[in-house]
Amino acid sequence: MDVYTYSFDCPGWFGRHRGTRNVYMDPESTMEPLAAARQDARQRSGAGACDVHILQKFRLAVEHVETYPAMATTPLHKLK
Repeated sequence: MDVYTYSFDCPGWFGRHRGTRNVYMDPESTMEPLAAARQDARQRSGAGACDVHILQKFRLAVEHVETYPAMATTPLHKLK
């Protein structure tokens, strides 16, 4: 899975929302990373438009280490 770190600057009612976040890209996604970052920043801030800059791309690998008993009670399907 590719992960992109981006900075954002969005206008708000009481000043500006600024920060740095990560956006996780599904390998099967057709969305461009910059568009995904803009959408994430708009959803996070509630602003209609945000200034977004991609800072870094890195690859995330997850390795199974241990399963705990509560895992058996967790639903493993996507909710829509």
